[in-house]
Amino acid sequence: MAVFNITRWPVFWVFCLAGGSVAVFAFVTVNLFSHAMANLTFIKEFGLMAIQHGALLQVAELMAWGALSLGCWLTFKACEQVLVNRYFGWAKQCTPAEPDTNAAPKKG
Repeated sequence: MAVFNITRWPVFWVFCLAGGSVAVFAFVTVNLFSHAMANLTFIKEFGLMAIQHGALLQVAELMAWGALSLGCWLTFKACEQVLVNRYFGWAKQCTPAEPDTNAAPKKG
């Protein structure tokens, strides 16, 4: 699908997607860490009773949040690569060609 081909998007929108994915990544990562620590403390403190009250379901939710976090990170890295490639393409166009010092001198 052409919509998902970010190499064809304007630079502004690629930059916005990168910023949005980093913001979501940061929020999800902090949230994931705090919930994981609370869940581990709950399981450690209450053991089998914690598992009966849904601690394993929460572990599955944490894995889903982790997958979302990974997806946001990969989206950011893809946007970063597109932006870097476009910058180097632009920089190459703006650089004047260097003269060939090994060329034979012109006679005439």
